[in-house]
Amino acid sequence: MATIPPRTFRLNFMGDVMLGRLIDQLFPTHINEPSEAHHAAQIKKNNPQLHGYGPRHPWGTTLPLLHSADLNLINLETSATTHEAKWPNKVFNYRMHPANISALHEAKIDYAGLANNHTLDFSEEGLRETVRTVRGAGIAFAGAGDSEDEAAAPAVLFLPRGDRDGPLVHVYAASDHPSDWASVPTFHMIDYTTRTRERLKALLTSSRQDDRDVLKVFSVHWGPNYACQPSREIQSMAHFLIDECGVDVVHGHSSHHVQGVEKYKGKLIIYGCGDFVDDYAVTLGYRNDLSAVWRVTVEEIGAGGKGNGLYLRKLEVFPTRIRHFQAEVLEPGDADHEFVREQVRSLSMELGSRPEREAGDEGQLVFNLSK
Repeated sequence: MATIPPRTFRLNFMGDVMLGRLIDQLFPTHINEPSEAHHAAQIKKNNPQLHGYGPRHPWGTTLPLLHSADLNLINLETSATTHEAKWPNKVFNYRMHPANISALHEAKIDYAGLANNHTLDFSEEGLRETVRTVRGAGIAFAGAGDSEDEAAAPAVLFLPRGDRDGPLVHVYAASDHPSDWASVPTFHMIDYTTRTRERLKALLTSSRQDDRDVLKVFSVHWGPNYACQPSREIQSMAHFLIDECGVDVVHGHSSHHVQGVEKYKGKLIIYGCGDFVDDYAVTLGYRNDLSAVWRVTVEEIGAGGKGNGLYLRKLEVFPTRIRHFQAEVLEPGDADHEFVREQVRSLSMELGSRPEREAGDEGQLVFNLSK
């Protein structure tokens, strides 16, 4: 009888995807916001290529890379609601029209994290509509829900996409800010206390459903904006999630720019994925318009996905740039491509993690996770 070789799977992790405000106004269906509509009209007048901007456009030239993956995971950095009441005393309140959730289908997004500092921008009713919208689109989510239990529960995905007999991916999500959202039970908030660690350990070690292989991901919106390296408490939490909770990949975001990665005991910590697509002004020193597709290759131990286990083979970092409200894959030789590569390389080296000397065949930075 022929031996079935172990299968490999590719998962793309991206950072913040913010499709509200001006991007929402560029879509044919959008929120009624006159001041934003006026601004968007001026932008289109000066940039004729934005006429006809539709659900495929935010992903730009990254679509082939996204479509080739077994799973795509993002942090959805906006509410999706027509609710009008803003969370009080917040500087930025983002929302997109619920109809524009279709943009996620164009990129084959399988998972959208809802634990971040914008899904409650239009109050609890706005969060409830966001949850309904994402659920109604058939996209897995975590970090918020219709109940406290659902907010803390993992999204369950399958490898490859849609194969309900294959290995499982459990994705948990949480945010460490804003602190006043801790009063909302349907939003999964964490801090760095012993009590939270005890709760997380109980949560993450009690959800095994059957004897199938499970890849465990913790997607977390943490830390301040514009900090190159994680704080000591963030790094300690990342290690705890791996050491005590069995997490395989820590998917970090919030910093607005790329941070380093850490290979830790055969597992992976991406401290900050950066902003993948948005309408933000560029902070030049940190280049929040530059990000990446972080592609993790996972391989079965043995064959068949029946309890033998999964291991992380490699991480590939494909630099990207936001231009005209679209993400674009950067080519080797582009100065911004080199900027992202060098930032991730140097920041990861400071964390004790060295990439391979040779770039990948598309110029991507490569980390071997199996040695």
